[in-house]
Amino acid sequence: MSSLLARAQKALAAHPRLRPGDRVLAAMSGGVDSSVMAALLQRSGYEVIGISMQLFDKKTSEGSDGKCCTLDDFQDARRVAHEFGFPHYVMDFETRFRDTVIEGFIQGYLDGETPSPCIRCNQHLKFSALMERADALVAPFVATGHYATIAHTGNHWRLLKASDPAKDQSYFLFHHTQATLARTLFPLAGFTKPEVRRLGADLGLHLAEKAESQEICFVTQDRYDAFLEAEGRDPGRGEGEIRHLDGRVLGRHLGYWRHTVGQRRGLGVAHAEPLYVIRVEPATNTVWVGTESDLLGRELVARELSWVHGQPAGPLACDARIRSRSPEAEALVIPLPDGRVKVAFAEPQRAIAPGQAVVFYREGEVLGGGWIDGHGL
Repeated sequence: MSSLLARAQKALAAHPRLRPGDRVLAAMSGGVDSSVMAALLQRSGYEVIGISMQLFDKKTSEGSDGKCCTLDDFQDARRVAHEFGFPHYVMDFETRFRDTVIEGFIQGYLDGETPSPCIRCNQHLKFSALMERADALVAPFVATGHYATIAHTGNHWRLLKASDPAKDQSYFLFHHTQATLARTLFPLAGFTKPEVRRLGADLGLHLAEKAESQEICFVTQDRYDAFLEAEGRDPGRGEGEIRHLDGRVLGRHLGYWRHTVGQRRGLGVAHAEPLYVIRVEPATNTVWVGTESDLLGRELVARELSWVHGQPAGPLACDARIRSRSPEAEALVIPLPDGRVKVAFAEPQRAIAPGQAVVFYREGEVLGGGWIDGHGL
């Protein structure tokens, strides 16, 4: 047995609830991470049921570079299951995915926001719909290939960052609760990506060197506005003004929904210094621009809050991250009477974008998060 395999099995054995022979529903996209995760669980003595999620019409995405969940990926998942001797099923979630992820993605752009569909997919499909299927299959646990850590301290489950900062995906998982963490396994939490590839090779996986997927799975066009057009969701507002924050009209755009906060390229206006999109205003069909310093903001309002340990009783001092690749920043989270929160940062933050998630941390632990609200106070 390799040292990596021994290390992985030791971590599984330390789980406070997982027992040898337990049935685990393994979410398999067909990529390296989920394949290694499922093979590791089977090799470690657990009863694995592999599940691939049919989320959208794969015919348009088969063989697309950088995309996940293609037909080729499902064939890879099926092959792994066959080689390791556990069942594999493809389950149809197209309607649910359309209603909760794709429609939210489209509506976000139409509302002048910058959507984050991968978080919505995790929330509504991978850790909601799959939990329901796990119940139907009498499987106590759902496992995925995410890079994040679940710990149990006292009477509480905790969601922590992964060991590898470069692969940490805790930002995308803030929606977890005590109930879902108790039933979720992240077997790759303690490994780097190169270690996962080596572990895959140790397990004899044929796809240990398969390239990673990076792009949004259901968008086959080069640009997201082209996807909205292909979906027939152009709001029909036509051209509108590009205005500087000082009120000057600098040019015209071909649709406000083609622009997002922080965007610099593609504005088509000439100016003495670089300009960035500061605000998108659907009501007036206006794109507001300014300088880089205008992108800085100290406050935001967030809606649809989710808390790992329950809602705080009052103001919460923590660190907050406003996008997946941004560092955390010192902040104070203040509850508002309408159920939202105000997040006040100690230092100005760049390009706070409505529609993105704000996630709250303390010493590497996820406390909760919500969605940045473009309506403000």
